[in-house]
Amino acid sequence: MTRKTDRSQQPDDTIVTVGPVRFGADPFPVIAGPCTIESADQLRTIASAVADAGANVLRGGTTADGSSPYGYRGLGPDGIKMLVEAGKEHGLPVVTQVTEPDDVELVAEHVDLLELAASNMQNFELLRVVGQSNRPVLVKRAPSATIDEWLWAAEYVLAEGNTQVVLCERGIRTFGERATLDLASVATVKERSHLPVLVFPSHAVGSRSHVARLSLAALGVGADGLVVEVHPDPDHAVGNPGMQVDLGEFTDLMASLGVHRLRTGIDAIDRSIVRLLAERTEISLAIGEVKARRGEPIRSLEREAELLDVIRREAATRNLDPAFAQGIFEAILEHSREEQKRMRSGDDS
Repeated sequence: MTRKTDRSQQPDDTIVTVGPVRFGADPFPVIAGPCTIESADQLRTIASAVADAGANVLRGGTTADGSSPYGYRGLGPDGIKMLVEAGKEHGLPVVTQVTEPDDVELVAEHVDLLELAASNMQNFELLRVVGQSNRPVLVKRAPSATIDEWLWAAEYVLAEGNTQVVLCERGIRTFGERATLDLASVATVKERSHLPVLVFPSHAVGSRSHVARLSLAALGVGADGLVVEVHPDPDHAVGNPGMQVDLGEFTDLMASLGVHRLRTGIDAIDRSIVRLLAERTEISLAIGEVKARRGEPIRSLEREAELLDVIRREAATRNLDPAFAQGIFEAILEHSREEQKRMRSGDDS
């Protein structure tokens, strides 16, 4: 049986859209935030720091699925509300874990990405329910799972019609007390599957001192992004004490990765420019069809002069060189004329 995760079924990489972020297309997006949301103040502090450092998605645990039944259980719906508010304040989409099938609808209503804990990788009912949601899904590899089992977990989500699946390598069980980050799995999975693959070093190293080096290794091996746990005081964190990086360490990590807030912002602007150019071209072709039916010429020198005058004046008010702006729009107008000519000739090549 050929599976939906197989690259043979889809040679092109899948792009998973989470708010404005595109996993599988954008240059190494980073998900960051606390293992567990402890309070609104804690989350606001972290959100501000990771946003300023260039993180793309804000993460925060609202339910706990630790090995001990006596540990902190999370803030639940109150934590989700805090997470959403912090994300909006800093312009970041948000992700949190969902652990029960009955909770999927509520969580999906508020967050941009649903995270499945490694312990739930083979919770097949949960996989089916998140597959029926209208949200992208992050599937973390279980510590003892083979690559094939990991891909089968993603298959359960895809089988329900949800094509927006991101895989996450977070360490496998070997001979140490902690998991071992399996970076080789990233290359293997990207060869076998079209789904984007993230790396989550925080749980795999046992100490925050190794997170930066393994993050750089993830970039080098071709991962599509990163998940990093961040806390203002890692040694006293409720969840995963000592494994989360502090705010300064996260900022230094992002600088080492070559990622920062300004570059992230300009990438988003560039994508918006391309989208607007595509929309303008569509409108221009619609105008061209009207002109063709009326027998009007493609080019109107009067209209072009009027538009370029508006562009020069607008550029001047924005402290942009009017001649530079005019040159750009002259190229845009030339492109529109060529597209209209092709439409009239019936040449869609």
